[in-house]
Amino acid sequence: MPVFFVFSDESGKYKKERTEKFILKNPFYCRSVVFIEAQDWLRLRDKFLALKKEWLGLEPWQAVKWSYIWSLFKHRQKGETVPPQKPYYFLRKHSLDVLIAFVRLALQLLFETESSRIMLTVTFNEREKTKPVERNQLIRMHLEQALKMAEKEMRKRRENVCVFFFNPEEPSVERDLKESFHEILKQADLAKFGHIKDSLAFEALPQSFGGQVADYCAGIFYGCLRFYPQSIDLFRHQVWPKIIKEKDNALGWGISEIPKSQKNRAYLEGTIKKIFAAHAKNYKVSLEERLKK
Repeated sequence: MPVFFVFSDESGKYKKERTEKFILKNPFYCRSVVFIEAQDWLRLRDKFLALKKEWLGLEPWQAVKWSYIWSLFKHRQKGETVPPQKPYYFLRKHSLDVLIAFVRLALQLLFETESSRIMLTVTFNEREKTKPVERNQLIRMHLEQALKMAEKEMRKRRENVCVFFFNPEEPSVERDLKESFHEILKQADLAKFGHIKDSLAFEALPQSFGGQVADYCAGIFYGCLRFYPQSIDLFRHQVWPKIIKEKDNALGWGISEIPKSQKNRAYLEGTIKKIFAAHAKNYKVSLEERLKK
């Protein structure tokens, strides 16, 4: 019986009551979901750890998070020394371009297996796009979409089953995820989510291969929606080909707006089109070169 591991992470923040300052800093709340068959995960995990050692000289327990790269960029942009207490201090001497290249190679590992798939959800924090909704309710909407798509993917082969893993979050978010997962399965007919193991786990260590890839996908999607060039390049070439699609259509399948809204769907569709519009433009921009300007 094929067993799939399903990894999920977030990028951005959400609050029910959102000030202009909050929205400016956090225009979106994104979640990623990455599917990998267990036997493929075992093989790719070993390749990922070897890649980390070869490219960065890091130990298996050292996590390279997407946010770490951009925190380092901001320090260097301001001419600041990285404080020793920062969790990314151990990366302070690494080239930013090498770190981006490592992320690219890590995502490229997904192309070594047919089993890997990516799903993304986004909430637009602008008040006219998303009305005030309690955070636990919004997280439940994101999770419900993830479970719905997971079940569809698993049903492609009758004997498939999947297990969900979430990256560590702040305690209140973990509580919301646990309660939402429990309530969704409790209120659904058994057959509705019959291919999903009725439990979820939180990664004990942040450097897990699946968890790291979910972190990259969420962060890249967030940056892509803000039209950051490095994110656009990675999204186009490493993320998009693995997005779940139905008849070549990703919207409503592998990429969804939360809450569901025709207006926001149209906005999301327009944004995706803009991301792919300028095919001739080279978005593979050097961060080190940007710092020299």
